Order: sequence, then structure tokens, then C-alpha cells
Amino acid sequence: MEIDPAVRSALTAFTSEEGPRAGAAFRRLVTTVWNHGKAEPTAAASVPHLVAALGTATARQRPLLAILLGLLAEPGGGGAETRATVHGGLDQYLALVDDARADQPLAAALLYLLGHFPQDRETILGAVRELPVAASDLSRLDRRLSPLDPLDPQLGRTWPSPVDWELSEEERELDLAWVRELPGDQVAALWENDSRSLLAYAGAKALWAAEHGWSAYQPDPGLTLPPAERGERRANPISAHAEAMRCPTCRGRLEFRADSARCTGACGADGPLVEGVLDLSGGVGNGTAAMARNVPLRYDNALRPAFLRLMGTNWAGTVPVPAEDRYLEDRVRPVEGPVLDLAAGTGRWTWVLAEQLGAERVIALDLSPAMLKRLREVLPEVSTVRGSAISLPFEDSSLGAVNCWNALQALPDAGEAIAEVGRCLRPGGTFTLMTFRPADDPLYRYFQTLPRGVIVFEPETVRDLLDKAGMTVVDLSGEGSFLFITAVREPR
Repeated sequence: MEIDPAVRSALTAFTSEEGPRAGAAFRRLVTTVWNHGKAEPTAAASVPHLVAALGTATARQRPLLAILLGLLAEPGGGGAETRATVHGGLDQYLALVDDARADQPLAAALLYLLGHFPQDRETILGAVRELPVAASDLSRLDRRLSPLDPLDPQLGRTWPSPVDWELSEEERELDLAWVRELPGDQVAALWENDSRSLLAYAGAKALWAAEHGWSAYQPDPGLTLPPAERGERRANPISAHAEAMRCPTCRGRLEFRADSARCTGACGADGPLVEGVLDLSGGVGNGTAAMARNVPLRYDNALRPAFLRLMGTNWAGTVPVPAEDRYLEDRVRPVEGPVLDLAAGTGRWTWVLAEQLGAERVIALDLSPAMLKRLREVLPEVSTVRGSAISLPFEDSSLGAVNCWNALQALPDAGEAIAEVGRCLRPGGTFTLMTFRPADDPLYRYFQTLPRGVIVFEPETVRDLLDKAGMTVVDLSGEGSFLFITAVREPR
């Protein structure tokens, strides 16, 4: 097939460029055949020439060409003809495996590219088995090449890699019980999104390594939490905040009892106190409770660091955990009233707030019983509430400050959540949050947005949402594609 002249010109320019302009030349080549998830009409005829270029490309160029071929093989993006043509180069890709033993960027790019060919699963896994890459990288490839087993799909057990999810028999039974309740089309959709998340991580890692070099890569050591306290668990001190608490359904006052809090308003709902956590969720999220039981420790040490690498382009550890701590220490400035850690997770930043302001002043709210159980183990003096971020169980103008760290992008409606913060925050109180902005590089941005259900925010979008909620941004910063924001509630 004859290559399009524009593609030929871009390919020649790229393969002739080794200096600082190589990245720009590569992106010009990319745009001639691919546009953010979709192959251009020129793609199918161009693939054989891209494959042939792998044989003469330099060590710096080969990983980038492999990544481009992977983009053209993406499900739903390249079209059947283009994907089949990319697949036709499999022997050439496998021939590069020997070189990849001493070339980490090439190894990462090949793992991304080869992950698109499940029909050749055994051949590919046999060829890459001896590559000097992490077990997590190989397990991601294995999962992407595996067919869906409807009887045991292990949904949600892939991020950041299946090797991070070695389950006990009890955990596997909990998973299977949860999956059996799902309709088949939902199982298939969840499986597909898991696959997209793995492709996103593999592609982003390969692109970053190809352009920055492997020596700059810094694995995140995970989070350090205070040790879980032993002995008798203290009661939830949430009743000390009775004046600020309200029923999330009808805004009625809550009457606190030994084992529950009853709404005295129109709905008369009763929120039980379960293992020290006041449950005001109204049953929201109960369907995923079994699945989430074994998440907390893996979240701190595997899931979160990998998520920050992908979404924040934090492969070199540019934003370490102490920098996050310092931001809260410098920026949280509460006025009178309790301080809410919204979507608190296992409590790593609840801990920072408690150390700074006193545990008796802090309320941790999350929807996950498992996360809150872990939080209670390490911070028993902090009040803990199970509830929804889009219907906060607090009176208007009752909170002295609110923090929402690494969570806004996963909430069901960021606008509603921010509006709720504005409703509950006292004038002069601060709202601190960390989330993610789109990467400056459109190619990397594609990998950020590949997983469904995760949002990256244009800074002005968040600023507008805060403005509508009555808050003014006083700081907007962040390295890479991190987005750190502090806003202050204006007087009503």
C-alpha cells in the first residue's frame, strides 16, 4: 500500500531527528495517522512503513514507534483493517525482545504494544517471560491478553496490576458472591474498563520512559500510617458535634443514642453506629461493600501511588507525600467549627489534620465501610461518618474547614459535592483539595482519560464550580498534572 505523502514526510523527519526536537517530530508523525483515540484514514496504508522503520530506527526512536503502533491497535480506535495490519508486524515486534533485555523504555513500549494481541497470548507470554521487568508489568500484560471468564472475572482486581491482588480464599469467595449478583452485560463492561485502565497505565509508563529515560523513574514507597492501636476501641465521639450534624435526607436534627442517631425531622430515619462508625449513608454503596473489604491496605501501598503516577505524571516522584502534607499544614486555616475530611479513605490526611488541629475537632467522612474501619483502627479519637459527598450530613454554615484530597475526580458529581461544601462551610473557612488537570501533552492526556469513570479537570472548570458555591480561589498550583487548590468561603 502506498503511504500518504504527508505521513512519509513526517516519518522521514522523525527518523532523521535525534536532538531535542525529536519529541516534536514524533508528535507531528502521530497526528498524521492518529487523533486522540481514532485512526486517520491514512493509518492502514502507513502501518507497514511504520513497522519497517522499527528495523532501522535508533534506540531512542524504537520505543516511540512501538507506542504509535499500539495506539493504532487500540480497540475501537484503529478500525479492523488498521488493527489487522498492526497485528501483521508481530514477528518484527517479538524480534525486538532480545534488545529490550537491556533497554527498559523499549521493554515498556513492547509490553504496551503486545498487549493488544490476545489471539497470540501464549506466543507473546513465552517470548517476554525473561524480560527484566517487574512482576507487576508482566501480570498486567497477562491480564490484557486473557479472555473474560464469566464464572470468575476477578473484577476490580487489576489496578495497578493483578499481582497486587493476591486474594485469600475468603476474599475470593466474597468477590465471587458479589459478581454473581451482576447481569452479564455489566460484568463485560466492568471487565472492559479494567482492561482500558491497564492499557492506560502501560501506555503512559512507556511514553514517559521513552522520553525521560528509565533512570529518572522513582517507585513510590507508599504511605506511612500511624500503627493501629490495640486494646479497647473508643466510642465514636461524633455526638460532640451534634450542633453541626443534620440528617442528610431532610436536614432534621439528629438525636444521638448509644448505638445510633435518629432524625427528629420529617423522615425519622435511624443511622446505626456500626463498629464505631455512624452510618448515615441510607444504604448507598452497600452493593460494593463485599468487594471493598480488602482494599484499604492495598490502596495505601499500591493503588494510590500508581494512580498518582498515571494521573499526575508522577513517574519521577516529583510530588512526594511530604509535599502533600506540607500543603495541608500551610493552607488549612479553619474558623470556628469542626473540620471535615471529605472522602477520607484510610485516613492518611485525616491524620495530618488531627496532628495539626487536634483529633477531637476532626470529622472523617467516606462511603466505604472498609476504609473507615481502617481509619478507626489508627485514629480512634476522630469522629467517623459513613455518608455521601453529594448530600452532606451537616447544617448550613457549620464547618470550620473542609479538605478533599485525591477524591474529587472519582465522585459521582463534582459540582454537587463542591456545592455541598459551600453550603456547609462557614464564611472565612478554607476548602483544600487535590485532584488532577489534563496533561499539557495531548498524547499523554489520552492515557489519562482512557479509564472510564475518572475525570481530569481544567483548572478553570473547578474555579467556576467553586465560584458558584460561594468560594474564592486563593491558591491554584501543582507540579506535573497535579491540581492543588485552596478556596475560602465568602460571607453570605
